[in-house]
Amino acid sequence: MKFYFLLLLFCACTNTLFAQNVKSFWKLLEKGEYIKIEKKIQKEKNAEVTDAVLQSYLGLYFFHVPKVSNLDSAYYYFQSADTLWNAASDDQINSWSKSYVTEDSIKNWIQNVEKTGFDHTLDSMTEQGFATYIQKFPHALYIPRAIELRDSLGFENAKKEHSYNAYEAFVRTYPEAKQAEEAQHQYELLVYHSKTKDADEKVLAQFLLEHPNNKYREKVEGQLYKLRTENRSRSDYEQFVRDYPQSIYADSAIAHLWYFSIEKDSILTHYPSWSEKEYYGSILNEKERVFPVCSNEEVIFIDANGRPYLEGDFVSASSDYNCHGTTNIYFEVKKEAGIGWVDRKGKAVVACQYEEIIPLEEGLVSVRKNNKYGIYALNEGEWMPTIYDQVLRVSNRLFGVRKKSRWGLISLDGEIKFPVEAGQLIHISDNIVLVMKKGRWASYTESDIFENNISTADSIFKFEGYKLLKDQWYALSEAGKWSIYSPNGKKWSKGVTYDEIRDTSNEGGWLVRNDSLWQLINYDMKIKIDSMLQPVLVQGKGVISKWNGKWNAYQWDGSKISEHDSDTLSFLNKELDLLIEKEKKYWVKFFQSEKTLSLHKYKEWNITHIQQDSLSPAFLSVKSKRNNRYALLNESGSQIMTPQFSKLNVYKEGVVTAKYGSLEYLYSVKGKKVYNEGYSSIKYDNGVFHLKSKGKYGLFVPDSSFRIPPIFDEPLQRTHLKKEGEQLWMGKKAGKYGLLSLSNAKTAKLYYEKMKPINNGLAFVWEDEKWKLLDVVNNTIALECESYELFALSDDQFWIRYVKKNKFGVYTSKFGDVIFPEFESIENMGDIQRPLFIGKQYIHQAKLNILLYMDLQGKVVFQTILNENQYSKIKCE
Repeated sequence: MKFYFLLLLFCACTNTLFAQNVKSFWKLLEKGEYIKIEKKIQKEKNAEVTDAVLQSYLGLYFFHVPKVSNLDSAYYYFQSADTLWNAASDDQINSWSKSYVTEDSIKNWIQNVEKTGFDHTLDSMTEQGFATYIQKFPHALYIPRAIELRDSLGFENAKKEHSYNAYEAFVRTYPEAKQAEEAQHQYELLVYHSKTKDADEKVLAQFLLEHPNNKYREKVEGQLYKLRTENRSRSDYEQFVRDYPQSIYADSAIAHLWYFSIEKDSILTHYPSWSEKEYYGSILNEKERVFPVCSNEEVIFIDANGRPYLEGDFVSASSDYNCHGTTNIYFEVKKEAGIGWVDRKGKAVVACQYEEIIPLEEGLVSVRKNNKYGIYALNEGEWMPTIYDQVLRVSNRLFGVRKKSRWGLISLDGEIKFPVEAGQLIHISDNIVLVMKKGRWASYTESDIFENNISTADSIFKFEGYKLLKDQWYALSEAGKWSIYSPNGKKWSKGVTYDEIRDTSNEGGWLVRNDSLWQLINYDMKIKIDSMLQPVLVQGKGVISKWNGKWNAYQWDGSKISEHDSDTLSFLNKELDLLIEKEKKYWVKFFQSEKTLSLHKYKEWNITHIQQDSLSPAFLSVKSKRNNRYALLNESGSQIMTPQFSKLNVYKEGVVTAKYGSLEYLYSVKGKKVYNEGYSSIKYDNGVFHLKSKGKYGLFVPDSSFRIPPIFDEPLQRTHLKKEGEQLWMGKKAGKYGLLSLSNAKTAKLYYEKMKPINNGLAFVWEDEKWKLLDVVNNTIALECESYELFALSDDQFWIRYVKKNKFGVYTSKFGDVIFPEFESIENMGDIQRPLFIGKQYIHQAKLNILLYMDLQGKVVFQTILNENQYSKIKCE
């Protein structure tokens, strides 16, 4: 058989058998040197092999001869024969066919080699064997099975090693394997557990960089989010969004910032790509007032147009909304499980499972369950379980908690920062907390408490008392002496201690005392006024004190006004004029002119400053000791009007009223009579003077020097009404009321028994035993009723609830008589922009309440019939 193959090969390689070649061939054959035979055959051939017969025979040679069997070589030659056949001419094909080489025989031989190779690989049954087979025989019919077996064996090898490197190598090498998904899962799981177990922030961040597509990325981001925001400070959330803007938790961080921000619009502006921006923006934009109503045993909210605004399985809503609805972002509602908060879209921001909800700060509330309190973050959940008797906010990170009569400090993650053993907590500022234990006090900074850098030993509690000062400053007492501390806990008085510390009446500093001496110091601990005895602080004016036997007056900036050897000194007015007293004699010193005026001759005085151009000189009404009569003085002491009056008053308009005998007269501050007529009384009223004579009243207007003689039964009353551009006054003459202008006051005719001017050219008048709403301009009656109540909607708009035949109706200034008087009660649930009237009728026989909700024009926008239980849920009380 071997000889037959070799003879065929040799004959095919040459057409001329030379003796030398034949002799050489037989020698090699006898020795079994088949490779040398092959080389010799090849040498005899031309450099380029173009004979498919030769290639086929060579393939058979390496496939069938055991001693030279080489599937790789056989496959190579059969593939070469196939390539030559496909490119051959018809003549070549005919020639090759005569040697029993055909296309089918070549294909058959190729398949035999592929099958033999596959059988060999099955015998070894290794991953590498099938991988090599697939590489060598890429077109074999057995490739799908080889791939299947390679992948299966490879996955089993990875499972045996069970490391993320093994699974990663499998996925990288066989990405199309059906086990690739499971291998990828195992890889991501193992690399996640391996690299993140007990990991710190740095390791987690590195994991995200190295494995951006790991399916456990979100868990890692969650771990990182928890670490980065464990202090729950605003900066923590802002920095997380900055560092991980693509994280799914970035939206949660921005949402947290939104809920905890007072200026919520700024969050929407600062994070324009926030995925939930539209949702939260719409909540802010929906500011209209909504109202709880009862529908089918449930409470829903409607808008001012009566349209359902928010529905849910609400058992009830906060009774705070029953009278005037709400414009809040969140609504307090109750479900079967308890009370909660929902936003305007109905999303629960505090789960409905509590007995009480108390706001603490923006975004944070105290919740009560089973009569115990905890802390809840809006849209997030409980930050502190409901286990305490009371919870108070101390800072953004700390809360005071009470159990029975003892207090402690706790962080938002529930860690006890100060044991629950204190008798009292005082929250000075976001950075300072005073703690009382066994009757003595200690001062701690918020950061030291939070970072557990404090001692709770009894020796730390060394202060006997505390005093709160303005602007979060405070004082602590130790060994009977007081020291001043700043809002951040720094000892501000720099080693100086005081017997007493007081706030001043302005924002300039403190009044401090050592022994009997006082000082006024500012916030820089600089002395503004030194060495004072018996200081008197006068709000809005200054300080008066005694030193070296003299009284001193100071302004708040510490500048001295004057010094006096007197028994007493006091401020007279806001102009800082001073009253000086010594041995029961008095002087006045004027601040602006610095003049001093003796008051020895007088026993009463009143000073009025009158604005004259840029000056405001003083005029004095004084009562003479000699004759007990009043005079008018200027600040130089000159008598403008001599002491002959039983009463004298000076007014800022530059008018003086003085009583001589039984009559009062009008004078100017120059002492000249304005009018010669006298009056039984003259009363000042907001810039005008009411003149009374013989039981009648008139009016003097100093700005225009206009005078109405006393012809009215009562003083004229200024109204907001106008007619033809003139302001109207209400007057009474001959027992009748009416409206008049100053220009027609003498001739005006008055008709009504009672009158109450309102606005918009309207006034209520009493006529024919009823109230009538008079249109002053058109002189027509707009409404008649038995009684009424007036409610303002704006400066020029109002509504009137009136009673007619014991039924209520509504009149509005804009639309008139809009709700007819047929209701037992009417209330406005809305506001001045959008009124919503609710009219009630009660059916006694059936104990039913018929409620109609009506807009400003009286249109019914919502109606309902409620039994007593239903009505109690929305009743305004």
